[in-house]
Amino acid sequence: EENIIERKGNDFWTINAHIHGKQFTISVGDGSQGMKWLGHVAIARYDEENHQGWKKLGIPIAIRAHSLEGFDIDMTLLIKDAIQNGDHVYILT
Repeated sequence: EENIIERKGNDFWTINAHIHGKQFTISVGDGSQGMKWLGHVAIARYDEENHQGWKKLGIPIAIRAHSLEGFDIDMTLLIKDAIQNGDHVYILT
């Protein structure tokens, strides 16, 4: 039996991650990854050549919604439970 997963357009989320003056649009699929994962991806992408931003920035210590002054998002939550498709988040290291 063939296993077919039907995907609708809104099942593929993107999140705009801001980190130390850079912005990245990160594809997060259906949002089932954790917020901490999103922070780590943004940190890795900070180093645009080697994707090893953690060597300079370390780990995410907080993720804020909508602006640097926004509220802290619980990093143990799933993306889809914490924010919406297309939202902007700010990663602090």
